[in-house]
Amino acid sequence: MATKMTAIKASDWSHFIIQSMADGVITVDARMRITDLNRAAERLTGYRREEALGRYCGEILHSSMCGRECPLRHAMDGGEAISREASLVNRHGQKIDIMLTASVLRDDDGNFLGGVETFRDIGQLKAMENERRQLAGMFAHDLKGPVVGVAGLLNRLLQGKRGPLSEAQTTILQTIFQEILRLEKLITNFLDFVRLDLHILKPLPSAMQVEKECLEVMKRYQPQAEAKDVTVVANFPQEIVILQADAVLFQRALGNLVENAIKYAPPGSQVMVEVQDQPEEVIIQVKDRGAGIDPHDLPHLFDLLYRGKNQGQESGLGLGLAIVRRIIDAHQGRLWVENRPERGSIFAFALPKATPSQ
Repeated sequence: MATKMTAIKASDWSHFIIQSMADGVITVDARMRITDLNRAAERLTGYRREEALGRYCGEILHSSMCGRECPLRHAMDGGEAISREASLVNRHGQKIDIMLTASVLRDDDGNFLGGVETFRDIGQLKAMENERRQLAGMFAHDLKGPVVGVAGLLNRLLQGKRGPLSEAQTTILQTIFQEILRLEKLITNFLDFVRLDLHILKPLPSAMQVEKECLEVMKRYQPQAEAKDVTVVANFPQEIVILQADAVLFQRALGNLVENAIKYAPPGSQVMVEVQDQPEEVIIQVKDRGAGIDPHDLPHLFDLLYRGKNQGQESGLGLGLAIVRRIIDAHQGRLWVENRPERGSIFAFALPKATPSQ
């Protein structure tokens, strides 16, 4: 027995798809009058579809961006999709945090039909973000504070402030002191990553001299390099290079790369910090003569807590490179890593010369 098939027009399919979507969907015509509204939008706004059809979009959505900043009107005028965090007030007066995306609607021939706005409730995500912010504050106060205090007390003991120490006591205290410093650094890296990830810590761009900041970083890690018999050298352009960036975060990102290069560089080798001045951006490269990087690890090195196959016995949780990525992303720059043809690796980032938009 043949199965009876029901023919459905393309326009009907689009209606069924819109109605089944988990996100709220509102479509409008050129006059911003609602032409469709799905079930999810009914739940979020409190208005039934029959009530909303033909009414002005702003009367139903009540978005915080309605008016001059209307993303839907902007998308319809410019033709580009726009995504923004916003809030809406539903029929019952409840304020709901939403992620809103607006785009223009065209048919298969490119003819203008109107616009579409999709939105989803992000209230739970916002609550989780607030919890993460509170957690970061708790770590900063309740965990880092005691660790710093313990380090200070150990340092006083090592200085003989509480009486002379035997050789065995000094050795033990020095070991404890070094481990406390490692713990303090780990906590600092974790807090910095969280602050960057939550946009609590944001770049404050200003004009800075790239070579000067690079030399400051190289000077800071000189003792570590000398301890491994590694030479850190620079290759700078003849002309002074000026960049709009946050100098503190720039030094943090470059410092993590230089420290990483020194850590894996073989004794007697060289680590180079190279600056390239391009028309639209400045490229900073950190080159080493280490064992190189497994090709399977290259795409993942800047992921949180990722550790490559060639890490050997070197300690760490992979936070340093993840922090570099957050800093470069916050500056709207580019970050990459590659193996050198003659052995070794190159960690590089490029920052735009123009001040990044916030």
